[in-house]
Amino acid sequence: WIIMDDLLQKYNDYIRLKNCRAEYLLSNGMVIDFTYKEENFIHLLGLHKLTDIQLIQLFNDKSNKKVKSKYIISRIKKNKFTDAMVKSSVFYGKISERYESFSYDNLTTLTYTDAVINFNPALIKSKIKSDYLLFEEKTNKEYNHLGIAIDITTKKRYIETFFHQESDMYIKGQQIVKVESFTLYTPDNQIIVIDSF
Repeated sequence: WIIMDDLLQKYNDYIRLKNCRAEYLLSNGMVIDFTYKEENFIHLLGLHKLTDIQLIQLFNDKSNKKVKSKYIISRIKKNKFTDAMVKSSVFYGKISERYESFSYDNLTTLTYTDAVINFNPALIKSKIKSDYLLFEEKTNKEYNHLGIAIDITTKKRYIETFFHQESDMYIKGQQIVKVESFTLYTPDNQIIVIDSF
């Protein structure tokens, strides 16, 4: 009886969504749709912020051609990069919210109530590339954000970032539209989940 490592469990949850397409219909008739890509996993979990872990230092080093997402995922699969290692990082606090709430259920539930459209990062000197930011407000004036960017080469959208923010700094002064519904499709366009407010 082997208990699966939590980090591997998160990867297995995410990989169930590989090449699935999410579609958010907004109240102004716009549709945000994006595809879940395996290589986005590391950034979505926030692992790139754990810069005291050597593997992550190598991953963040752009000149290192070997340690890319696939390499880190292979270490996770072999139990060579584990939940315990993640949690022992001095920077774990930076990603704990995001890490602990990362699950198949949370990824496939309609929790995002609103979207910032044409997100303008200059307002807060942000470096994110996302032009859409889906968000939900938590009870205590804190927010969960899902940033959707466009891949310049394929013209397809992907999840660039997922983060928890303790203020409305990413929303203030931005253009906001309500989310009406959410549909999740398999890679061959079968509906997995459909949910609306």
